[in-house]
Amino acid sequence: MAQAIRSVGFIGLGSMGGCQARELAKLALPLTVHDKFPAAMEPFRGKATLAPTIADLGGCDVVGICVQDDKQVTECCDALIPAMKPGSVILVHSTIRPATARALAERAAAVGIDLMDAAVTRTEMGNDGPFVFCMLGGDEATMTRVQPVLDAYSTNTMLVGPLGSAMGLKICNNLVSWSQIMLGLEAMDLAEAAGVPIDKLMTVMQRNGVMTPPMNGFIAFRNNPGDQTRRDLMAVQAGIGEKDLTLAQELGEAVGKPSAIGANVKAYVKQFILDVCRR
Repeated sequence: MAQAIRSVGFIGLGSMGGCQARELAKLALPLTVHDKFPAAMEPFRGKATLAPTIADLGGCDVVGICVQDDKQVTECCDALIPAMKPGSVILVHSTIRPATARALAERAAAVGIDLMDAAVTRTEMGNDGPFVFCMLGGDEATMTRVQPVLDAYSTNTMLVGPLGSAMGLKICNNLVSWSQIMLGLEAMDLAEAAGVPIDKLMTVMQRNGVMTPPMNGFIAFRNNPGDQTRRDLMAVQAGIGEKDLTLAQELGEAVGKPSAIGANVKAYVKQFILDVCRR
């Protein structure tokens, strides 16, 4: 019989993970958080236990991971798996290769720990309440067990299929998202060069549904980069965009469906955004 969830941990308190942990802190469960940058943990002082190391989360029944890439997720699991007790669950929210998710799940299963790929994408842009669609790959019984944790930050949850399948879905979704973002930014440059009023173009795009919330955010940044804090945040997003499109390119090549659009967008997504950051 599966043990009840009595404690939760979270690793990675950036723009996505920090918001997930914010919602977890509202649960009537002890929360332990960790981030490699101590300053990122400070907002949780008094709301959660601030763990100096990843291994310190080993006593948690469920641990979410939301860091940048395969390497960082693997490093987290290297420290976490030996410290966790059998019956515990790891939720990988970072966008990583499906093969990496499967390999980590196999390692975890060998010592009695369940690992699910649990990719997330924003559905709400506010700063309070559930705000992501959580897509999961793995065992349905494990998902049911951790559902109260998922519900803390998810507007929607969905079991996609076996281990790795949620990452495959998220990679496809990211291909669409980043292609739309960069197409919107390119359209702004074209409009500006052609003497088309950008504000009027944006009004039309918002009314006819072409403008997505992420695209709108990046266009707003292009038009007004803001202070250094905002520029630094977007510089990080530039790297994430390049990583996401690399994963899409790899997946397409692996299954014989390469994306010409994805390859073109990947070629300049990071540089385009960094050029705006330097203005």
